[in-house]
Amino acid sequence: MKEHLQGRIERVVLLGAGNVATHLGRALQQAGVQIVCVYSRDVRNASALAAIVSAQAVDSVENLPDADAYIFAVKDDALPSVVAQVASQHSNRCFIHTAGSVSLAVFGEEVWDAAVMYPMQTFSKQIAVSFAGLPIYIEATNDCTLRRVEQLALSTGAKVTPLDSERRKYLHLAAVFACNFANHCYALASDVMEQAGLPFADLIPLIETTTQKLRTTSPVAGQTGPAVRGDKRVQQAHCRLLAENPVAQDIYKLLSQSIYLKANPAQGFQNCTEAQLIAENERLGTAEVAPQTNRQPSMINYDLTKIKGIAFDVDGVLSSNLVMLDGSAQPVRTANIKDGYAMQLAVKKGLNLAIITGGKSEAVRQRYVNLGLQNVFIGVSVKIEIFKQWLEESGLQADEVIYVGDDIPDYEVMRMCGCSCCPADAAPEIRAISTYVSDKAGGMGCGRDIIEQVLRAQGLWMSDAEAFGW
Repeated sequence: MKEHLQGRIERVVLLGAGNVATHLGRALQQAGVQIVCVYSRDVRNASALAAIVSAQAVDSVENLPDADAYIFAVKDDALPSVVAQVASQHSNRCFIHTAGSVSLAVFGEEVWDAAVMYPMQTFSKQIAVSFAGLPIYIEATNDCTLRRVEQLALSTGAKVTPLDSERRKYLHLAAVFACNFANHCYALASDVMEQAGLPFADLIPLIETTTQKLRTTSPVAGQTGPAVRGDKRVQQAHCRLLAENPVAQDIYKLLSQSIYLKANPAQGFQNCTEAQLIAENERLGTAEVAPQTNRQPSMINYDLTKIKGIAFDVDGVLSSNLVMLDGSAQPVRTANIKDGYAMQLAVKKGLNLAIITGGKSEAVRQRYVNLGLQNVFIGVSVKIEIFKQWLEESGLQADEVIYVGDDIPDYEVMRMCGCSCCPADAAPEIRAISTYVSDKAGGMGCGRDIIEQVLRAQGLWMSDAEAFGW
């Protein structure tokens, strides 16, 4: 039976010459570990790092010398093939990879002494990084190898923590949010500063203070800005400044919605019936800002003065995408008080409102009947036929109607209606065909947003005493 390797890891082959390999190679060399060889498919890259760590450079795994350990710091996608090639010659040695999201199982059964040594840090070749106190997470196929790799990692001055592959995936995901995505936001901020002729360096004190604040305050508690305040006027103004960059605009809207939802989580409804939940929503309302009579007349690119009817899906539009299940596994939906106010006002002003939903909840039917809607269709499996029926019976033309949906069952109707609208978190296929994408997510007031724009365009918003009652 094969015995596991013993003793200190003193001689190492580095496979890879990128950012991680460069900084790890330097740290190991400074710790007294001999880097005997650097491998890269591009010999120029291998030679550049080899010159720094006093090693041999090769561009073929067939030319790798013998060593105590082989450290794989290549791209995640390339890892399985490179491991397989090296294992064909050196499977009796210790194999270590540095990837955050790749399982230890990538080494297969042929390699007995395998490990992970994941340094959680952002690395750029030109910027020095100290390993003193740097978190390194390790895992191994056996206790003996784990101790050897722990000793190797500790030699760099790092803070070493054992962590299994499954939890390391979550760690890596968190690191992507905290580092990669945050850095991309800096890049977007740099574009905005450049557009205004301002230096990005002016933002550095703000960035440093925000980071420093995390040492004493949680990210949620420390959140500031227009999104957490629900300041829609500022957010809409920002979106207009991003009109020429729709991707950045979408990122802005999604992040703003996420910030708002994180700061205002729904609580206390786990054991409510659906009717109780709707009633509680009516009583509490939402944490949005008060109506603003000076907002833009319309952000919907359509002649809203011709609109005579609006039809809504429920789940994901007037109710959140996330639903709780009651004791009989039935979905428990939320309802938005501001949607309700706008809908009853629209009915009073003569708009023909309809509900077309696949859900079969009688509580949902009763809610919208109570708001004055005469056309509430529930349990609809194919919406296009009911939509056509509603148009015919109401004497409406398709170009006089808005339909608000969020997912594939709404697709056909949204292609037929005059003006198609959707919430911020609608499916990509629906967003792509929508005349207007609200900056509000499903269940968070997108119905109010759309109705308000229609009534404003028609001069019916806060136009008389009817606006001040239910």
